[in-house]
Amino acid sequence: MPARHTLAPALLLSLAALLSAACTEERQEPEDPGNRDSRSASPAPTWDGKEDQEEAMERATRALNAVEAGSASREDSGTAALGEGLDRTFTTPGARPYTFGVACQTPTPRTLTLTLVRGEAESEWEVECGGREAEQFHLPAGGPFTARIAPPTRDVDGLVLWRLGTVAAEDVQDCEDDIAGCGS
Repeated sequence: MPARHTLAPALLLSLAALLSAACTEERQEPEDPGNRDSRSASPAPTWDGKEDQEEAMERATRALNAVEAGSASREDSGTAALGEGLDRTFTTPGARPYTFGVACQTPTPRTLTLTLVRGEAESEWEVECGGREAEQFHLPAGGPFTARIAPPTRDVDGLVLWRLGTVAAEDVQDCEDDIAGCGS
């Protein structure tokens, strides 16, 4: 038998063995994220540029617009970088009730704690970043109040948008004072 005829069956057998090995290779299960050592965890995802930040700002603005009452009169608004947090005191003069709306956007899902303080009264609220509707809180007119969101870390990407406005008394639903509580 010529040499070229013995080479072909040997190549076919080698190829079949490789294919068989590839098909029967044991598959590894994905690693459970809860079992990872935190020191080897990858850094938090970030926004890739100005476009991501602009889109986040637009989404947060839409979320605030979704809860703004038709009779609302905007008194103050602003933006804070999540890495810096929010710590701001607001005045609420006049007789009309107020609403304080807050929305946040981050590259990955995140829940923040908003603390509202007026005098001795304090309340904490969870704010889900990325929601289609902002969180909105009702406050009666009166003394100043402080809104705080502690920064999760200094190097985290994200933003917090807030709005303070007055509304007609009939636009206040359920609770008139989300700081002191509904029974006050």
